[in-house]
Amino acid sequence: MTRRESTQNWRPVIAAVLMACAGTLSASAPKATSPSRFDIGSPVVASAEPLVSRPATTPCTVTLLDHHAFDEHGDASSMDARPYAFDFTPPKGCRGSWGKVVLEADFSVPAGRQFDRTVALWLGGINLYFGTTIEPSPDVAQHWHVERDLTDYASLFTHAQAGQMILNNWVSPTTNSPIVVSVQLKFYPADAHLPVAGAADHVYALSSDPRGEQTPLDTPNASLSRKLTFPRNVERAYLDVIAQSQAHDERWYTCVDKAYLEQTRAYSLEGFEACDGGSFRGVEVLLDGQPAGLAPVYPWIFTGGIAPHLWLPTPGIQTVNFIPFRVDLTPFAGLLDDGKPHTVSVRVPGADHFFNVAANLLVYQDHQSRQLGGRIVRNTLARQPPATLIVRDTLHTGSHGASEGTLNTDQTQSYVIVGRLHTSRGTIDTTVRYRGGFHNHQTFRQPAAKRYVETIDQSTSLSLTVERSLGGHPLDGYTLRQDDPLYLSVDKSVVTKGQDFTALVAMRQGHRIDRQQTNARGMAYHASLQENLSTRVQADGKTIPDPLDRSDFAHHEQGTEQVSFVDSFGSCYRTDLASSDERLTGFSQGKGCPGQVNHLDSRSRPDSPSLAPL
Repeated sequence: MTRRESTQNWRPVIAAVLMACAGTLSASAPKATSPSRFDIGSPVVASAEPLVSRPATTPCTVTLLDHHAFDEHGDASSMDARPYAFDFTPPKGCRGSWGKVVLEADFSVPAGRQFDRTVALWLGGINLYFGTTIEPSPDVAQHWHVERDLTDYASLFTHAQAGQMILNNWVSPTTNSPIVVSVQLKFYPADAHLPVAGAADHVYALSSDPRGEQTPLDTPNASLSRKLTFPRNVERAYLDVIAQSQAHDERWYTCVDKAYLEQTRAYSLEGFEACDGGSFRGVEVLLDGQPAGLAPVYPWIFTGGIAPHLWLPTPGIQTVNFIPFRVDLTPFAGLLDDGKPHTVSVRVPGADHFFNVAANLLVYQDHQSRQLGGRIVRNTLARQPPATLIVRDTLHTGSHGASEGTLNTDQTQSYVIVGRLHTSRGTIDTTVRYRGGFHNHQTFRQPAAKRYVETIDQSTSLSLTVERSLGGHPLDGYTLRQDDPLYLSVDKSVVTKGQDFTALVAMRQGHRIDRQQTNARGMAYHASLQENLSTRVQADGKTIPDPLDRSDFAHHEQGTEQVSFVDSFGSCYRTDLASSDERLTGFSQGKGCPGQVNHLDSRSRPDSPSLAPL
């Protein structure tokens, strides 16, 4: 659970992909990675998620924050805190010609009492990082490390500009731990194995703040919007978008339609925060008010979420490092090239107070022509009504007085968008085909007078195919398939009433991406990332809404995490973790890889294969 803080940062701090004590899994082009050293028996954060792969070259480094403490004092109810502002200057000695650009951030919070906090890092209005922090406990300090591959954004770093980190961490007698952050940008020169990055020519901010800030969206019709004028030779365009659930929407996957709220409130772990608004949330992108693309909302769970002891020592998938979803807007390039201003907008269908949203627009130009022209040939998303949510229930009053039965929500949606663009090479047609599926199936049982059992089986899946043809002949394209399953089981036994209960809580999270692409030279590439996390704990209802405290209650946490990545560059990564009673009890690395060793080619994107450019 996150402490309410800022309408723009309700949920807290920066994140990481692999904790500091978990060791390093970097990779140079020809070498296998060195084994990471996980600390068996440690209660400190341990994550199996991969770090960014690296080339063999020595990077230039620019420091943005150096052990800065976020420790705002005052009245947290004001929901406002001072961002940390900084000025960025491009690295001396290796300007441009970068093969890779990597953001590294290190976080620490001393033992004590503190909520998890939302963190976002911005430069020139562009979001570079978005995530949340780890909650400490009275006897355990936490520290972790996060990385982001920002190679696509390389053009952003060629000139000086202002930025800021927003981390609203309030220090008070009851929440007494500051959060200390260091952030660096690493610029790796290109080499024979890793050529100069094919970065976007321009990166545009949708944030209205010149330094950058996330935008809160309270309702389905609220939007993050900005009017932009583009160069007249845009050939490709992509929108990277993050939608983070907050406040009433934080546990949106547990919500029900308002008509069912009172019937099911007794099953909630926090009855006073049982939520309505239904169990579906998504992202819609619009161009000049017309639908232009869709994106899923990943069910990120913060370290104070559901039951805080679930996430010790392993946080949920992407909890400390949100990965954006990339919406392909290339069919609209001809429209962007007309020299007129165009409004790009992001909405969150289903939002019910609220979502923090960040979005960056990347464009690639045809440098052989000063002006291109084109049009939209087909856009079924703009012509069709919003996809209908199908909600069915079998709820009825059971023998012990509470509602029992099922409450199922299902949706499917598909569209085709085709754009034509007259370029220096000839006429390019771009076709985007999208099909998404969603289900959230909730079951409620009351096997005894004071026992309530709820399960939630949810899955979000999508298939995205993008094909470009030149003069009627195949040019390049890619196919992306993504599956995000979630399972939650709560077996709650009430002792007296309200929050006086115990519960066996079990969760499973998954994230799978398969990407196949073919470039203009006919070369094929494929990559597959699979993440699975399972955790269970005995929960004490009296402590669920609060930060971690000392307690004699036996939580008996049990958890596992498995992450694997392979691609056609020869990368192979596999890390498995196991934990018990909130301490790391086992790990393995490289199982099934050549030599039983993790190896990451510097060209690979194990952390975010869905963002691999053409």
